[in-house]
Amino acid sequence: MYEEIKNITSRDNQWIKLACAIKQKKGRQTQQRVFVEGQRLVRDAIATGIHDGICFVSPKGMAHDGFAAFYEEGRRLDWTFFSVTDSVYDKIKDTKTPQGIAAMLPFFAYDLESLPAIAPDKAVLYLRAIQDPGNLGTIIRTAAAANTGAILLSEDSVDVYNDKTIRSAMGAIFKIPIVQQVTDEQLDMFCANEDRLVYGTAAQGSVSYVDAEYSRPVVLAFGNEGSGLGEEFLSCCDDVLTIPMRSNTESLNLSMSVGIVLYKAWETNGFRE
Repeated sequence: MYEEIKNITSRDNQWIKLACAIKQKKGRQTQQRVFVEGQRLVRDAIATGIHDGICFVSPKGMAHDGFAAFYEEGRRLDWTFFSVTDSVYDKIKDTKTPQGIAAMLPFFAYDLESLPAIAPDKAVLYLRAIQDPGNLGTIIRTAAAANTGAILLSEDSVDVYNDKTIRSAMGAIFKIPIVQQVTDEQLDMFCANEDRLVYGTAAQGSVSYVDAEYSRPVVLAFGNEGSGLGEEFLSCCDDVLTIPMRSNTESLNLSMSVGIVLYKAWETNGFRE
């Protein structure tokens, strides 16, 4: 049934060494591939149509009820499948309770030139100097659920291919276009080409997020929890939004703040997909 699957029995196999190497940023950048693990992530990568994946499956993974279906779909997408022993899989696994399936995927982030067309009523999210990979993953998951058109990340933001980011985002990382290394000049050009307003966010913003105008195309900008967007950036925004809070309370978590504003923007446009 799986005659195309090749066997790997050595922990020193070149493919296993490559899988270990791309867990580090330098290895990822060199190979332009990222390591993902788990039935859901691999299944979602295939369902999204990512080509040329390299998949490692242990006996446990091959016995999973859904394996036959995504094996067939993976073959249509030119995936290579390797059957590995439990000992070999132990060398590449990242999770404490592995499901026995992992894959090396080609990079799937976009650049601004290749970004798919974004409907004017979909907000675009711009994240500036986001450092926490888990926080970024949660934001990606929220943005996908809130029908966000794309996520743009500034030059000094965490790598979207960080393993914690991918695990926190779950399958959502394949469901929303993401662009890394966006400069201020590129953001300005993108907004000009798309005729989008830029709404910054800050604790002392001048407009409540509830009262903002979302019917026009917008970019919603958020900074990291420590320093925010910075006065220079905020001074260039069309408006600065804030989320009203009770007095004497701590600021909201960044991912929570992003979710509140994104859902308001989507609600204003009638929750249209």
